[in-house]
Order: sequence, then C-alpha cells, then structure tokens
Amino acid sequence: MNTKLTVTDDSFARAFKQFEQAEVVEFFATWCPHCKHMADIIDKLAKDYQNRVALLVVDVDQSPRTARQFGVSGVPSFVFVKKGQIVHRMAGEFSEADLRKQLDALL
Repeated sequence: MNTKLTVTDDSFARAFKQFEQAEVVEFFATWCPHCKHMADIIDKLAKDYQNRVALLVVDVDQSPRTARQFGVSGVPSFVFVKKGQIVHRMAGEFSEADLRKQLDALL
C-alpha cells in the first residue's frame, strides 16, 4: 500500500480517517525553495515508513481550507498525528534525522 498521498481539501478528510493510526501531514507550496529541498527526504522517509506511517501531502495554494484547519502559517510544515490527535508540529526545513526521530516517536 502506498502510504504517501497527495490530498486536496476535498479528499483530505477521507484520507485522514483512513490512516488515523499514525500519520504525518506535510504542508508545502510549489514555489517554496525549502519545500523543494525537503522533497527527496520526504520521498525516502515515505518509502522507509511505508505501511507504518501515512504521509499526507497538502499543497497550501491548492487546499487552503485544510491549511487553515491545521493553523499552518508557513511552509514546509509537518503535523504529526497519532490516533487522530496532533502530537507534534514542526515548521521549516529539517534533516532526515530530525524527521525520522519524530516518525519513530509516532510508532
């Protein structure tokens, strides 16, 4: 099962409910240089944590309602969710090790 999904305002609720055990919501923008730097790291982590942690990817320009719902004010932003509850937030550019530490905490 692919656990990295690009979602929109219309598909977010369904995907969020489907993977509520452990998930990360990444908020990004196509124009954001920090988001572009994070792309390879995010892809690697999505593969490494496949079937254990879902990664929902939200373009803030295409899905502003979901970004507002989560209080996102900058990109990239990462919201870590366990059993439907937000347990941690990170905003900015991070190393793979920093993100891996938070992903491991979800499990």
